[in-house]
Amino acid sequence: MAHLSFTTVLLYLAAAYRRNPEAEVSGLELQHELGLEPAVVREWAAELAREGLVQWDPLLSNLWLRITDKGLAVAETLGG
Repeated sequence: MAHLSFTTVLLYLAAAYRRNPEAEVSGLELQHELGLEPAVVREWAAELAREGLVQWDPLLSNLWLRITDKGLAVAETLGG
């Protein structure tokens, strides 16, 4: 993908939530599905977590993200 931002991750998480409200998405999945580098995934996940848009579990070898209600509301305004 040419130009991505952390909103791309938020929209991806919103889509995962719509498929399964209990869904957690791994950093590895984001790397594979969105073509992101590990450092970018970690940076954007941290930013989304700081803003309260996701809950995350940053493990040493991977990370897991779950969208919050606030994140869903923001994703809706972004068209996701």
